[in-house]
Amino acid sequence: MDKKKNIKFLVCQIVVALIGLVFMYFNGMRSILWMYALSMTLIIPVTYFNYSLCKWENKWHSRWNERYPCNSEPSEFRLRMGKISEWALYILCLFIAIFPSIRII
Repeated sequence: MDKKKNIKFLVCQIVVALIGLVFMYFNGMRSILWMYALSMTLIIPVTYFNYSLCKWENKWHSRWNERYPCNSEPSEFRLRMGKISEWALYILCLFIAIFPSIRII
């Protein structure tokens, strides 16, 4: 994906998170509003910078645990597991935002 698509997708994630925030505010979930805002503030950048964070983690692990540090690429497994967990948290937060409006009959 090119950079323009990434920025558009990032803006889309932020807009959806803000819609969830407004939804929570008007549904009377003001007590956990700060947790939602904090979670989304952390999840969205971590999702966007997944590759950079994985590469940084490899660099620090190599620096502290190897005799000759290198700057290796992150594994596909680490990148995928990061994306899966970040998206799971994002969807969970959105589910919490809409939960009070769901009526189970």
